[in-house]
Amino acid sequence: MTVWMITTALTMMLCVGLAVDLSGHVHAQQRAQAIAAEAARAGGQQLHAAVAVRGGNAIVDATAAAGAARTYLAGVPDVTGTVTVASGGRVEVTTTSSYTTKILSMIGITTLPVTGEAEVDINRVLEGAPR
Repeated sequence: MTVWMITTALTMMLCVGLAVDLSGHVHAQQRAQAIAAEAARAGGQQLHAAVAVRGGNAIVDATAAAGAARTYLAGVPDVTGTVTVASGGRVEVTTTSSYTTKILSMIGITTLPVTGEAEVDINRVLEGAPR
């Protein structure tokens, strides 16, 4: 009976550990995704103002967009990322980080990797229709 109780207790601890650490991993994954989205948004706001103000096409200033997205990423201490400004004004951001496990570290799993991806397309919209 003692062996059965020890086995059951260890199994329950492993289940709780999985629940705690996997939910923490999901939260870290969502955070990485949100940071990528915000960095892409910051980059996507960098337009050639003179053209946009006159009602012309919204054209991304590629250098300013990449700089703004990188500046946003630099403000987040535990996340690294890459920024790409593709043709057509698409700003793409990929972030990477890791989640430090709380309970699974007892069995040797100390970190779990997390990534996030986001992209922003710049469009001019007039009366609800892209132009």
